[in-house]
Amino acid sequence: MSTWGMHLGLSARRQVLAACGLVALSGVLWMVIGWNLDAEDYTNPLRVWRHRMLVLHGVAAYVLLWIVGRLFTLHQQGNWRAQRNRASGLAMSAVLLLLAGSGLTLYYPPHEDWRDVFSMLHQALGIALALLLPMHVWLARKARQLRRTQH
Repeated sequence: MSTWGMHLGLSARRQVLAACGLVALSGVLWMVIGWNLDAEDYTNPLRVWRHRMLVLHGVAAYVLLWIVGRLFTLHQQGNWRAQRNRASGLAMSAVLLLLAGSGLTLYYPPHEDWRDVFSMLHQALGIALALLLPMHVWLARKARQLRRTQH
């Protein structure tokens, strides 16, 4: 594929989907386990599992950011130059950047009182990314089919 607008190969697509899936699953499990925990009960064994999901979420997020960084040169820049799927690609890039920033803010909060606000923002951004990724893929496929019929 040309660097002037390449789509992802099977291996890259699988890597992106696996990393996104692991980040999303661990984040959702962290939230669900948290809903069932009493804030005052430190003996609940679910606390250990919630912590494990948080660690898995952080590691998977770093892997996802590494994969996205690899994609930046060819996939993102190439398709930007080719003027393909710009709106959803830009939205995904912005959400990923905000997710990374809000994740760091949760790890290193400017003030403990802000943690809940940043946590809710991070969760909302995660849901947005989970919705944006399939939309981005769908729009790219639709545009590719349209280009094929025009030629």
